Amino acid sequence: MKTKILRLSDSSLNKVVTHHAELEKAGDNVYTYLFKKDPYREDDDLIAVVLNVEGVYFQEGAYSRRLLRGKDLAHVGSTYVQNFHKTIEETMQQGRHLPIMFVRIYEELGRDTAPLLKYREDRKERLRQQDEERCRQREQAKKEAEARQIRRLQDEKAKFIAGEFISTEDFVALCRQEGIAIPLRTHGTLNRSVTALSHKTGIRFRRQIGKRAPQFNGCRKFLHTLKQAYGVEK
Repeated sequence: MKTKILRLSDSSLNKVVTHHAELEKAGDNVYTYLFKKDPYREDDDLIAVVLNVEGVYFQEGAYSRRLLRGKDLAHVGSTYVQNFHKTIEETMQQGRHLPIMFVRIYEELGRDTAPLLKYREDRKERLRQQDEERCRQREQAKKEAEARQIRRLQDEKAKFIAGEFISTEDFVALCRQEGIAIPLRTHGTLNRSVTALSHKTGIRFRRQIGKRAPQFNGCRKFLHTLKQAYGVEK
């Protein structure tokens, strides 16, 4: 004889549907049935675990035969059923996710579902507010980082105008800020070899053993271009 059970819909999120299946008893208030037959390996068959809470049968989950092998399903399932109402209370006390299945089980039992529904809505709103706050904090942190970068580049600009050395990274950033497009080849030389630049002193670079010093004609050109952009006198 087939038994009516509750299970989550395969096609709709957060929807509980009814299903009828021939159940095999596995323990006190614990049952199983073949949920999905694997065409190749029996060990990969999916076995549905069904629990009975006060006459309401619901599918707790579906697991492969391999995963269930060696598990004390009867003890685990019976314990789950015995602690079902306590689990709901603890879930709400701890602010954890309360599955829609629990609401539907209470509905089938004729219990008041209003507290459960209110908890789900309140938690959903709380999570939405927390997500908004995280987004706000990320945006604020981004703005603060951008402001720090602007202030830092202002300091580096002053150093450059004064003829002091600035790093390659800051030199490239200042050029970008002034709308000076550096060709890829020159960009590559800057990143690979140059460590610092000064329009007065010149270019500091790292020398690779066994290789000739790189040509810095392009780098010098953009040193001059940036100096002109700032109106620096010779």
